[in-house]
Amino acid sequence: MNPHAPSKDPKPVLPYSEEPDAHQRYRAARAVASASADAEECAELLEALGLTPQDGKLVPAQRGQ
Repeated sequence: MNPHAPSKDPKPVLPYSEEPDAHQRYRAARAVASASADAEECAELLEALGLTPQDGKLVPAQRGQ
């Protein structure tokens, strides 16, 4: 049997599904806002990603504290 041959019954790989923390949501919302052409596009993209405008207003803790 060849150890490099594909399995006859491969198990599907599930996508990573851990919810992002507040800092990750903050960074994502800010990235969307900076790349959006206007407020309407930003709102649509945030909604599509499951984010809110409030996610981008979080003040993250300073590093080293």
